[in-house]
Amino acid sequence: MSITSRGRSRSMARWATTAATLAALAGGAAGLAPAAQAAPAAAQPGGTAAQPAGAAAKAARSVGVAFTNSTSQHLTRVSSGLAHGCWSDNGLPQDYVARSVTATWKSESCGFATGTEGHTTYRITGTSDQEVTIRWNNPYAGSNSYSCQAPGGYQCTWSGGGGNNATVSFSLTGGPAYAAANQVRGAAAGVTPVRSTQVKVVNETDTLLARSGAGLSHGIWSGDNLPPSLIKPHEWASWKSESDGFATGTEGWAEYLMSGGSKLIVRWNNPFAGSNSYSCEPPPGRSCSQSGGGGNNAKVVFTVS
Repeated sequence: MSITSRGRSRSMARWATTAATLAALAGGAAGLAPAAQAAPAAAQPGGTAAQPAGAAAKAARSVGVAFTNSTSQHLTRVSSGLAHGCWSDNGLPQDYVARSVTATWKSESCGFATGTEGHTTYRITGTSDQEVTIRWNNPYAGSNSYSCQAPGGYQCTWSGGGGNNATVSFSLTGGPAYAAANQVRGAAAGVTPVRSTQVKVVNETDTLLARSGAGLSHGIWSGDNLPPSLIKPHEWASWKSESDGFATGTEGWAEYLMSGGSKLIVRWNNPFAGSNSYSCEPPPGRSCSQSGGGGNNAKVVFTVS
């Protein structure tokens, strides 16, 4: 083979090698192109890959509060706070709740193995010291608890509130006109109920008692007043129920939560015919004694220690 022929063969070989390399690179680029173009598609709205991990997950514990002002007066918020957790969406309870309006807010756990606990206080417009305080507690371990403390002449009740992600409804009723009407009605009646029971609970423990429920099987609450929302340590509270109607008695119960989710339940029954009966169910490690309770218009004392 001549020198010229060998040169041409080497040139053709180098050209073939270069062409093969270019083809391989082109093929590799083509193989990479779909992956490079697919990444933005996953980031489109609705694409799960574009959402941060856990963005849609619920908090371990949360409480959504609905507070209805069913009085004839407006309410102004004076304080709010959380012992545990965070305000959902950084939203505090509303600053102002007009009459016949429902305010809503929510708190939730923030952190590992935590719950949420808080309170908010509203002042009744036109007064200097009459306030309504709502409290909620949804612990990581243990039972949920709620309370609502209102001044004389008002009544605050709640319902719901179960579960890890709870929803609880509070309602404030009553007011000066309502209280005055009750007083006029009572004075006009001027009649002692056929049967009544005044209940007094003495809290000799170092633990706050927070009312979690109350009800009557027979009769009505005297003055339309439920058992107090809170009984502080080493203090006492009282309430009364009475018969309502011909030849009837009064029977009821009240349940209070103590620290750790334990419960205290007191029951009373003053029937139209038959003997009065009472019971007190303290939580483990506590004791409850009863005294008094005789007669048609009875007074009974429960002492928790």
